[in-house]
Amino acid sequence: MAAKYAGEKSTLTVADHKKLLEEGYPIHLVRRAKDLFSFRHFSVDALDHKETAEDDALYYFNFMWEFLPSAVVPASKNTFELPRVLNPELDNLTYSDVEGNSFPTLKEFIDSPESKLQAIMMIHKGNVVYEEYPGMRPEDKHLWMSVTKALSGTLMLDLIQSGKVDSEAPITQYVPRLKGSAWDGVPVRSVLTMTTGLNLDDIAGNMYKSGTMEQRYYKASFGDYYNGKKEDWIEVIREAEKIAEPYTKYQYASLNTQVLSVAIENVTGKKFVDYLYERFLQYAGTGEMVANLFPDGSIHAATAMNSTLEDMGRFGLLFTPTFKKITGKEVASPKLAEYMFDFMVPYDILYESAVGKTAYTYLGTQDFYGGGAQFDFLWEDGAFCKLGHNNQGIYIDPKREFVGVYFSASLAPNLPIGFIRAAALALDKNE
Repeated sequence: MAAKYAGEKSTLTVADHKKLLEEGYPIHLVRRAKDLFSFRHFSVDALDHKETAEDDALYYFNFMWEFLPSAVVPASKNTFELPRVLNPELDNLTYSDVEGNSFPTLKEFIDSPESKLQAIMMIHKGNVVYEEYPGMRPEDKHLWMSVTKALSGTLMLDLIQSGKVDSEAPITQYVPRLKGSAWDGVPVRSVLTMTTGLNLDDIAGNMYKSGTMEQRYYKASFGDYYNGKKEDWIEVIREAEKIAEPYTKYQYASLNTQVLSVAIENVTGKKFVDYLYERFLQYAGTGEMVANLFPDGSIHAATAMNSTLEDMGRFGLLFTPTFKKITGKEVASPKLAEYMFDFMVPYDILYESAVGKTAYTYLGTQDFYGGGAQFDFLWEDGAFCKLGHNNQGIYIDPKREFVGVYFSASLAPNLPIGFIRAAALALDKNE
């Protein structure tokens, strides 16, 4: 199989991809994507078959449930419209890099072939004020990638706030299968904030290094073989070792989120997707969503929720006063976001990580304040965001009643989050 597609080159633009979604994907492209699927090949920066990786990733991002076991999150019982009151002036929006130079305008960025932007939406005070779909249709369900982590973070914050989880208790109290390992000394809050003090680090490239715990974890999550067998992911991560005290070192690692998802299921006694629906999404006006699963039935909590762009935005609305104004119901209390800031990873600790050190390339002068509970960046004005691999993102700004969301298939710096933050500030200033 390694040479089956040798010589083929990635040629699809996002506009080509959108057209194929409308007309139906040619079966030879579908078969190729299915033949090559593995944890190493589902992303734009795949190490295998680089010639076809970008084209295949476009297909994976819209049809991940064809490749992994999946669970359906039902459509919300509570339906409401988000009126379109589009603001074309946002096309001209820009912001500055750390040297004071302006980035391209938002419209120029979207039109650039390098952006690989699939879709972007901004919601202000209950109205959709900006909406573009250069690479997909509004009804298509796209992979959230690591924005999925925001779901686990939110559910765990909620369980802590309600007193069902002790944030300072060892995580092994809620995930007993990790007892007898280095996880015994790791508090729940440190898992929530990715400050466990264990040797866990996706960003260092460990997920692609042969034989590392991270690579074996990812292989297990996709049902891939390692040394001729399929491993149990929990048994793999039991091998983690302590390298620092909790809360003193930030290391971005998806397996933290996976551990949280198991804790959530153990505490609630319900499947992750069922509890997510019961506690939040049944109220959000969302359509049917799809969550991908591990071979053992665990949710792919760190990477694999699939929904329309608007439905991602509706999740973000739960944190804003807008939601109560529209529905008369408060689902995510303001205390939830306050808890996130109480549990904040300080700027200096976050900045020492790869996540913090590279943020300037896409945030420019819009520097962050700290890190949150599975959310990447917090701002001093109460806004927060979660980014995903290949440039997915959600920005939630309760004070300004603003939510921005986007899907992409790009390896470039994550500029959409900078544009969205700039839009929230500009709309607030103009009122």
